[in-house]
Amino acid sequence: MFQQREKKPKEKIVTYTIIACTKGDYEEKREFMPGDYVGKVIRDKRCPKDNEELRIKAIYAEKIPVK
Repeated sequence: MFQQREKKPKEKIVTYTIIACTKGDYEEKREFMPGDYVGKVIRDKRCPKDNEELRIKAIYAEKIPVK
């Protein structure tokens, strides 16, 4: 009989969200959270530089090698 082995993934895909100040002088990266979309205003956080509102600027995924 044949025996099948389950393949272990060689990489993990992690999705990130880029949050930016509306004036464009501040950005931060965090892991994606359900409900995130480009253009969404982040209500529970303000820009630490000038206290302006923050919006989601981009959402993307990165491949991370699994050891």
